[in-house]
Amino acid sequence: MERRGFQLSIAMMTGVVACIAFNLWLFRISTLLGLVGLNVTKHVVIAWLCQVVGVDKRRARRVPAAPAMPAPTLPLR
Repeated sequence: MERRGFQLSIAMMTGVVACIAFNLWLFRISTLLGLVGLNVTKHVVIAWLCQVVGVDKRRARRVPAAPAMPAPTLPLR
């Protein structure tokens, strides 16, 4: 099964534009606030990308089946 490609929807694009606008506004107020906002935005975007790509998904481990044991044979008397 092939992994589907990265897709950016309109809502995600609007969120990215809103983050950029918010960071620009914070930089206009103060450089320190702009840097803090940029750091928060960076962490949020990285967490979102990790979720989209599926970094933390647990892979189903296939446990190898135990080899079939032959039926015990009784000694013939």
